[in-house]
Amino acid sequence: MTLTSPRTPNLHLHPHAHAFVLVLTPDISPSQMSSRTPLRRFNNLNLGSLLRKQDILPRTANFSRPSQRLISISRPLKMSNDDDYMAFLNKANQDTGAGASTQAKAVFKAKDQDAEVPKAIVDVCKKAVYTSDADEPFEEVSLKWQGKNGLPTETEFAKLIDHSSPESAEIQILDPLSWDSHGKYTDVIEAVREASHGNDVRVYQVTRDSTRIEYWVISHADGKLIGAKALSVES
Repeated sequence: MTLTSPRTPNLHLHPHAHAFVLVLTPDISPSQMSSRTPLRRFNNLNLGSLLRKQDILPRTANFSRPSQRLISISRPLKMSNDDDYMAFLNKANQDTGAGASTQAKAVFKAKDQDAEVPKAIVDVCKKAVYTSDADEPFEEVSLKWQGKNGLPTETEFAKLIDHSSPESAEIQILDPLSWDSHGKYTDVIEAVREASHGNDVRVYQVTRDSTRIEYWVISHADGKLIGAKALSVES
């Protein structure tokens, strides 16, 4: 019986490797190794001592630096000097004043100062309401008028109510019965006729803008135009 020695583990180390690989291979002679063998063989190697002598380099963490974002902060407009700033304020005030003036001109004059309103008209205006997209109450009318031909024309009426453009004002004179074909405002018409002692009554349709029209139920008495008016909103 032939006794053979036990095989020892052989350690093969790649030249560029960062770790050791322990491989059990049969014991072969150098003559049996070919030129293609990429690994070196170590016999009877103390692996523990080898590892203690080997410098193990720790892996370095590669932390990418956070990208820097540029934040743009808008700066308020800066006037070049005090004169420019004052000019800016004056221009803004002029624009605001012009808008308020235009709005004020759209409200027509209905009563002269210290003008008396007959009781019949005062009473009917307390309860009469004109129905449209927005219900509006009737308001008293009392304007000084010395016309010899009864009621004023469209242009004359525009001047009496302080229309901004009397010559081009959109005003139509309507018959009361045509205007109130459903009899909804008979009380207003009769109150104006009573206050004028039976004189002729007409309805002046005054266009304020594209959606608002005013209806003036008007007659005359004692050197005045008297009556009641209401706003109609027609969208």
